[in-house]
Amino acid sequence: MLDCIKSAKALGFRILQFNAVVESNVHARHLYECIGFTQPGVIPNGFRMKDGHYENICPYFIEL
Repeated sequence: MLDCIKSAKALGFRILQFNAVVESNVHARHLYECIGFTQPGVIPNGFRMKDGHYENICPYFIEL
């Protein structure tokens, strides 16, 4: 993740964004938040899981 941020900065990007982090993926969400990503909101029932149920999406971004 840190290499991704570093590469994005080097390429001139100003924001790095993850659009489809499901709410139940607590480990990924914790990692993003520890690194400094912001969660601007929740998209209700925006992601269909393999078993057919829907989960909320928690998009994340960080300013570079």
